[in-house]
Amino acid sequence: MNYYLLFLRILHIGAGVFWVGSTLLLTFVINPALKETGESGQKFVDYLIKHKRFGTESAGAGGMAGVAGLLLYWRDSQGFTSAWMGSSVGIGYGIGAGLALIAFVFGILTDRKLKAMAQLREQSESAPTDEHMSKLQLLGKQQTTYLYICAATLTLALWVMASARYFVF
Repeated sequence: MNYYLLFLRILHIGAGVFWVGSTLLLTFVINPALKETGESGQKFVDYLIKHKRFGTESAGAGGMAGVAGLLLYWRDSQGFTSAWMGSSVGIGYGIGAGLALIAFVFGILTDRKLKAMAQLREQSESAPTDEHMSKLQLLGKQQTTYLYICAATLTLALWVMASARYFVF
């Protein structure tokens, strides 16, 4: 039994499950609840971002899944040199990796917007001005857009990688 390969697969799948799950939870549960609950929801998300490092841990899981996936791809492609890369499976995993990379970038952008919103709310805690409110609304719209892009590309990456061995090109 190849324990290195087993370890990489467990790491890739486990970290990927956490990454996808946390992204979908944020996109379809926490973010809509934040918009509906007003100030109390904002405090919850601020706490989640600042003290629980939700975005950082999700990005860390994405990074671990990516590194493990890259090492698995390296092994299967014999150092990115074999004809396997041109096979249906190799192409499928490559497409999935590209989608996951896009999701990773938009996840980082989402986290930055959430942190900027928390910082702006902290600055205007006593008496928010119209300028602060308009900045918060703009950041909120950008964050939501980035979050949906992240969730969509990550879900596509999951589907493509899960079914890559069945592709026939």
